[in-house]
Amino acid sequence: MTNSHADPMVHVAFGRDHSHNINKYEIGLLWDSGFAWGNPQRWQTTLHWEVDLAQWDSGKGRDVTEIGFSPVFRLERRGGSIVPFLEGSVGFRIMSHVSTSPSHNYSSAFQFTEIIGFGLAFCKELACELGFRYQHISNASIKKPNPGTDFITGYLAYRF
Repeated sequence: MTNSHADPMVHVAFGRDHSHNINKYEIGLLWDSGFAWGNPQRWQTTLHWEVDLAQWDSGKGRDVTEIGFSPVFRLERRGGSIVPFLEGSVGFRIMSHVSTSPSHNYSSAFQFTEIIGFGLAFCKELACELGFRYQHISNASIKKPNPGTDFITGYLAYRF
């Protein structure tokens, strides 16, 4: 594999919180931290840094802009032209507003996020990725109320 994981990757994503009827549109930048454990031709764990900018469309109230940072751990099955992976992260978010509607007030602009997901890297030198994530965003009860938001998100990424 000649792919350099040090090269940045850009992703576009669409997420949906079905319980609060919120659509999320996201763009993100992901780059390699330099930490990798395991065999680069078999199973390998890597650490990436990710910065995201997202717009929430509540359709019924206030829309929210979200910006965040997350360290992302990945377990990859390397060695082929298609590389499956699992990923997980705990990061933080800053929100432009503290509610999307009177019934969905999360009371704090500072939020935490937990992500679990899976995907495939493919294309020449594994420059493309398709992934799916479950993401929970809440303030970890640092302020009440704390209803949280859960997104199911699909994304497409490209490494430059």
